[in-house]
Amino acid sequence: MPGCHLLGERVASQMAECPPTPKQLLAAWLRVSLQSFGGGAATLALIRREFIDKTGWISEQEFLRDWSLCQLAPGINLIALAVLVGRRTGGALGILVGLSALLLPSFAITVALTAAYAKVIHSPIVAAALKGIVPAVAGIGLATAWGMAVPIAKRIRSRGSMEFLGYGTLLVLCILASVYWRPSTVVILLGAGIFGAAFNSLFVKLKRVRT
Repeated sequence: MPGCHLLGERVASQMAECPPTPKQLLAAWLRVSLQSFGGGAATLALIRREFIDKTGWISEQEFLRDWSLCQLAPGINLIALAVLVGRRTGGALGILVGLSALLLPSFAITVALTAAYAKVIHSPIVAAALKGIVPAVAGIGLATAWGMAVPIAKRIRSRGSMEFLGYGTLLVLCILASVYWRPSTVVILLGAGIFGAAFNSLFVKLKRVRT
């Protein structure tokens, strides 16, 4: 609907005066799809920028919750994320629009680039360019992770030093586990979920005792 706007720059989707139209969703997903160069990290950063920073159609907390669920789902995480974000912003039609606009243009561009790359695969210039792309993609991934981690840290820090210390310890343990033991993502997430549930239960009990 024309004239619809959000109350604030970064607000939860439920605070919107009206949901985005299919045309607005199509335009947003096309912007993501047509810029999704560099793999999953770049695409994740684009989705976050488009639906949180730019439009405010979903909140940071909703995005993080959906992305966490996608880590537990089999298959391609970004497709699962498109389904969840599409459902939040437009229901069943939002899912259809999101998947179509995200996948079809990217598929066409990938086919075209693959055909072109086959002709210049042995070019020294192309090889040098690819070496430059790798650190750029890594930088995008780190920037996205930082952007997702900071709001969580601020929210937990506001609840007190004990909770901040507990979840900070969990973060360090997950990093160490990923680097040194390399368990599957599902194992890390399930372990973190169990730790979070147990720690939260203990935290609530201690809070009741103090009051």
